[in-house]
Amino acid sequence: MKDLNIDKVVNFPFPTAPSAETLVAAEQLLISLGALKEPPHTGRVKELEQARLSCPITPLGRAMASFPVAPRYAKMLALGKQQDCLPYVIAVVAAMTVRELFEELDRPAGSNDESSTLTERRARLTQMRRLWAGQGESLLLGDLMVMLGAVGACEFAGCSPKFCADNGLRYKAMVEIRRLRGQLTNAVNAVSPEVGTFVNPKMPPPTEHQVVCLRQIVLAGLGDHLARRVQAEDLLDPKWKNGYKTPLIDEPVFIHPTSALFKTLPDFVVYQEIMETSKMYMKGVSAVEAEWIPKLLPQYCHLGPTLESPSPWLCSSSGTIRCHRSSTFFRVGWPLPAVEMEYPEGLERYKLFSRFLLEGQVCPKLKKHVHHLLSSPSIMLKTWAKLQPRTEALLGALVSKGVDSRAALLSVWKTDEKYLLSAYCQWLPEALHQQVAEHWPPV
Repeated sequence: MKDLNIDKVVNFPFPTAPSAETLVAAEQLLISLGALKEPPHTGRVKELEQARLSCPITPLGRAMASFPVAPRYAKMLALGKQQDCLPYVIAVVAAMTVRELFEELDRPAGSNDESSTLTERRARLTQMRRLWAGQGESLLLGDLMVMLGAVGACEFAGCSPKFCADNGLRYKAMVEIRRLRGQLTNAVNAVSPEVGTFVNPKMPPPTEHQVVCLRQIVLAGLGDHLARRVQAEDLLDPKWKNGYKTPLIDEPVFIHPTSALFKTLPDFVVYQEIMETSKMYMKGVSAVEAEWIPKLLPQYCHLGPTLESPSPWLCSSSGTIRCHRSSTFFRVGWPLPAVEMEYPEGLERYKLFSRFLLEGQVCPKLKKHVHHLLSSPSIMLKTWAKLQPRTEALLGALVSKGVDSRAALLSVWKTDEKYLLSAYCQWLPEALHQQVAEHWPPV
């Protein structure tokens, strides 16, 4: 509906209107997926109320709206171009959408003959699940790798009823997956014609790098379905043994015995859904790395202050200031690894940039003057730095033009070649001023 420019969804005349809570939950999911712009967090109460349920759609959201699948899966498709992963993402999304690929073989037998047959078929399906799951990175993709392997093997064999029956697959489900793969492939090509993807019945297995990329794409799409293995120090109740915590449920959830990851028990997983039988089991489980979470799900994480060790540095390739920040998964406070990212905007970033400029890291041609500097570049970071005119002159010049990266500095020099010359010369003996001026800007 947002794609149809109906921003105020709450006012739409639904035949059977959903509850306000349902609409709020739907909008929150779309915001977290990046499909809608975040509403303002400050302002008058009336303005904040008006902004609720009125968030405009983003370019990513428009791309997602082109795919006839659930929003989480649509985001996976929108990100699928990386590492030529689209054919695999399409196959996985089709399988997750259709569901119930495998025959239900846990039913009670009606006779001894049927019991024997079911036992044989269960053993065959278990063997095929292991084969499709693979090892290493493939195994960590978990149940989604099993789905992908099943779809690939079935198509390679011509998607025949006999192949499905022999390998515990539901023929109708596999035919529906084939149809949906074609539909999604056409939708992807309509959004991104340059991709030119197609349904390949002889699709080769993904490479190790592609599997890593697939795991990250799955995390980006299923980020609100993250679960963490219960830590040893939290095992106060036996019912939590081998269990997982999720931000959405207070009770423990578990990896199902038929899952490819049942024996692996990774620290962090994402899941397709939770089903309740004797326990609450996660379905469609895939392992994720803890360090990916703050990078791929920043909207769910709280970032702490920048870390002093390792100290911030200037990235030689991008010319931006990088740092590490501590992070936690915000709803439940799970500690996550420190994440590398660009240094937060603000005065401190300008101070760091001025220091790196004086040290010759921004412009290597200035390195020859470092040992002539009248003060150490590190004083730019001291609380008393503003007591020295030269520090204020350089910092003020950078702030006035918004220069806190190499690209921003080069952009200003294109229109003002003398920019920073006066401020920089204040750091050098007067005898060097003429020499510096003759070779300015130092690029």
